[in-house]
Amino acid sequence: MKHLVLKTKYVVLALLISFSFSCSVEDGADGVVGAQGEQGISGTDGINGNANVQVLTIDMSTESGSFDDKSVPELTQDVINNDVILGYIKRGEMWFPLPAVADIIPFSVSITITVGNYSLDYVDGVTGSSYSINAGDIDLLKIVIIEASNSSKNSNNNLNAYEELLNAGVDVTDFRAVCDYYDIAY
Repeated sequence: MKHLVLKTKYVVLALLISFSFSCSVEDGADGVVGAQGEQGISGTDGINGNANVQVLTIDMSTESGSFDDKSVPELTQDVINNDVILGYIKRGEMWFPLPAVADIIPFSVSITITVGNYSLDYVDGVTGSSYSINAGDIDLLKIVIIEASNSSKNSNNNLNAYEELLNAGVDVTDFRAVCDYYDIAY
């Protein structure tokens, strides 16, 4: 019995060693690629999203003076050159498009867009001189950036996204209409 156990140990040890050295890490050549499988069932189309639209909200309720320069890192040179940038200010419950003229609010607002900045200059509609707003005259500033499609970026203009809104009957001066079109919150 003692010899049987000893022989069994040697046989098992010999098998382990032979299996360890008989396997190599190298693979053989890959086989032939099989036929393409069947196409899966198409999914249902979801509702159109707004991944190509950014809405930036800036609190203006404490701002006063005749000029506001807001830092907006999203305004890159590429965005300025290619995308549609719409601005709106909120006074009370009303939204007004930018630039705004004095016939719809007590003062005019001109805007300047540069890389990283959105500037608002307040002007007296009657005299044309600087107009100084008080805290609470403007509640919010909303900046809507509508990304141009790849085709309009290739042609270096931002009119396609703007024309899409106009062709769809969207009044771009109406903040709520733009939000409704892109299904974004007010």
